[in-house]
Amino acid sequence: MPPVPPAPAPPPAPAADHRTVAVRADDAVADLLIIGAGLAGIAAAQSAAAQGLHAIVIDKGRGIGGRMASRRVVLDDGRTISFDHGAQFMTARSPALIARMVAAEADGAVRRLDADDTQDPRWVGGYPRWVGVGAMTALVKALAHGLEIWPAVRVARIGRDAGIWTLTDDQDAVIGRGRRLIVTTPPEQTLDLLIDTVLPEGWRRRIAGTLVAPCWALMLTTAQPLPLPAPRWRPDDAAIAWISDQRALPGHDHDSPAYVVHASPHWSRVHLERDAGVVAGLLTGEIGRLTGTTIMPLHAQAHRWRHALVELPLGIPCLADRAAGLAIAGDWCIGGRAEAAVDSGRAAALALAG
Repeated sequence: MPPVPPAPAPPPAPAADHRTVAVRADDAVADLLIIGAGLAGIAAAQSAAAQGLHAIVIDKGRGIGGRMASRRVVLDDGRTISFDHGAQFMTARSPALIARMVAAEADGAVRRLDADDTQDPRWVGGYPRWVGVGAMTALVKALAHGLEIWPAVRVARIGRDAGIWTLTDDQDAVIGRGRRLIVTTPPEQTLDLLIDTVLPEGWRRRIAGTLVAPCWALMLTTAQPLPLPAPRWRPDDAAIAWISDQRALPGHDHDSPAYVVHASPHWSRVHLERDAGVVAGLLTGEIGRLTGTTIMPLHAQAHRWRHALVELPLGIPCLADRAAGLAIAGDWCIGGRAEAAVDSGRAAALALAG
C-alpha cells in the first residue's frame, strides 16, 4: 500500500477491492491493525512504528483525520471556499507533540494561532494552538506522513482465532489480519464493532458509561462580513457555541466572508435528526439573531457530527489487554481535546508493544 503523502498533497485515492484480494491471497498478518484514521489512530500507528511494528490504519472515510476535517465548496460564481468545519485547532502540550508541530510548521504544513484574536479568556497564555495551512487536514497529513493507511474500507465485523484478529466487510470478505488490534472509533461504534468479541470484565460497562455530545456545524458564506467581536468567537449563547471567520485562517486565500458555526450540544441534541437543509436555515437565523443582522447567505450547508464533544470521558488514557492484543482508544477516553486523541492513541500502542 502506498504511504500517505506529506501535506498539503491530496489524500490517497480510495480503493478497497484489491486490498481484500491481496490480503486473502498471501494470508499476510500485520503486526497491528488500527481501525480509524483520526488523530488517535494516526498517533497509535506512529508510536507503533517507533516500536518497530508494522501497523495498518483502516478507515471507512475517503480521507483521513476524522473531525480534523475540511471541505471545499464552489460558489455559483465559480469561487472556491474552504471550510474547517470540524475541530478548530489543536493544542499541543507534550514536548513530543510540540516538536512534531514545530517540524510541520517549518515545512509549511501548520501554523500557530495568535492568542489575541478571540474573546475567550481561556485562550490567553498557556500552550500553543495549531491549525493546518489551507485546511485542518494538512495538520493530520503532517502527522500521518509515512504511514500505511487504507481509506474507504468499512469494517463490518471483528473476529479472533488462534491469536490472530481478522477484520471482514459486510460481504464477509477478509479485509486484514493482525496480531494486535486497536479500535479508535466513538464509544457506540466501538461497542457495535466488538459485539461478538469477548472483552475483559467491565469493559462494555465502562465504554457504555461515557458520553459524547453531537454538534451541528454550519458552513456559511455571506455577501457582507458579519459584525463579530473577534475572528474566533465563543459567545455566551444557548444555541451557538463557536463562530470562526475562515478568512483569518492561514492559507484560506479568498475574499468572500466565510464562517464556520458550531451549535451548542443542547441545540444539537434537540435538532439532531432534522434535515441538514432545515438545520442550515435555523442556524443562519440564530447567527442573525446573535449578531443583530439580516443574513442573506450565498452558501449555507450544515454537517452533523454525531460524536463531537466529550462530556463524560472514560477517565483513563485507553483500555488495553496485552494478552489478547486488543486496545481501545480515542479522545473520549481522556477528554474533549484534540490532543487527548493523540495521547490516547499513543498510550494504546505502547500498551500493546512488546
